[in-house]
Amino acid sequence: MSLESLPIPDNIADLTGPLILGHFFNWGLLGVLTVQACEFALTGTSMLLNTNLVAPPDIYYLVFPGDAIWPTKSLAAFVYILEVAQTCIVTSDAFRNFGSGWGDMVKLDLIGTYWLGLPVMTAIISCVVQFVYAWRVWRLTKRWWTPGIIALLSLTQGIAGIYAGDRARRLNHFSMLQADTYVSTSIWLAGTASCDTLIAASMSLTLLKSRTGMRQTNILLSRIVRLVVETGTVCAVCAVLDLILYLVFMHNNYHLAPSITLTKVYSNSLFAILNSRLRVVNGKIGQYADSADTTLSIHVSSEHPRISRGHMGTYSQEAVQRVELAEMPSNEGIDLGRRNEDPKTVHLGDSFEGF
Repeated sequence: MSLESLPIPDNIADLTGPLILGHFFNWGLLGVLTVQACEFALTGTSMLLNTNLVAPPDIYYLVFPGDAIWPTKSLAAFVYILEVAQTCIVTSDAFRNFGSGWGDMVKLDLIGTYWLGLPVMTAIISCVVQFVYAWRVWRLTKRWWTPGIIALLSLTQGIAGIYAGDRARRLNHFSMLQADTYVSTSIWLAGTASCDTLIAASMSLTLLKSRTGMRQTNILLSRIVRLVVETGTVCAVCAVLDLILYLVFMHNNYHLAPSITLTKVYSNSLFAILNSRLRVVNGKIGQYADSADTTLSIHVSSEHPRISRGHMGTYSQEAVQRVELAEMPSNEGIDLGRRNEDPKTVHLGDSFEGF
C-alpha cells in the first residue's frame, strides 16, 4: 500500500510532536542568540553617548565595540548569519509539514531540506565553536596535545555529520533514515559529545591550576570555570540526548526535537563565552577592560586586594605567574577594600586575545 493511500496513523503525535517542539525551541533560542549578538540603532547610539545607561538588550556588539574585526567579530557575525539561515531552512520544512502539506503522510515523511539545516549546519557550527575552544586551550597551556585531540574529535564529528546529511539528502525519507545512517550519526553525535566533555574538563583543570593567592583573581577564575563547565555540559547533554533518542526510538521523530535546536545551543555557548567579559554593577553595564587592554589590574595591600580594572577572559598559567609591579593612581578603579599608601598593580596576561 502506498503512502498516498495511508490514513493518518494513531501515533501521529510521535511524528509531528517532536517536530513542532523542536521548531518552537529553535526560534526561542534564536531570540536568545539575537539578544546576545545584535545591536539596535537607537539604544546603541544612546549607549555610546552615555556609558552609564541601564543595559539594553543588545550585548556583544554594543559592549565590546573594540573587539578586533578579525577574527572575533567576523567569527561572531559568521555564526549568527549561519544561524539565521538555518532557522529559515528548517522553517520552510515546518511550513510544508504543518501548512501546505498538513495531513499528507507523503510530505510528512519527506526529509526536504532538513538534511542541510540539521546535520550539515550543526556539524559546521559545532566544529567552529570547538575549534575556538581548542585555540583557547592552547593559549592557556601552550601545549599541543590536548588542543590536538579536541581538533581531531571536532573534525571527525564534523565530517561524520556532513556525511550523514548527504546520506539523508539522497534517501529523502525519514522512514528510511535511521537504519541507513546509524553508524555515521552515532559517530557524529558521540564525537561531538566527547569533544565537549574534553573541552570542559581540560579548560577547568587548567584554570583551576592557575589560581593565585589573591582572592579576587580566584573569584574571577572560578566564574570562568563555572561558565565553561555549564556551556560544555549543556552542549554535551543535548548531543547525547539526541543520540539516545535516535538509537532507541527507531520508528518516530523523537530525536528531531533536540536535533533541530542543537546548532543554537552551540552558538549561544559561543556568545556566552564572548560576553563573559561583561560587567554589570548596580544595573549598569560595562566591561572588565577595553579590548586593547589585555591585563587584569589588582591593587594589592597586605590585607585587602581591590580590582582596579580587569578583563574577565581566561588567563594562562604562565601569565598568572608573571607579576609586574607598577604604580597606579589611587583614585582609579572600584574599591573593594582598604587602600594602602603604596598600592601595586598585578598584571595577568590575557589568553583571550584573538578570541
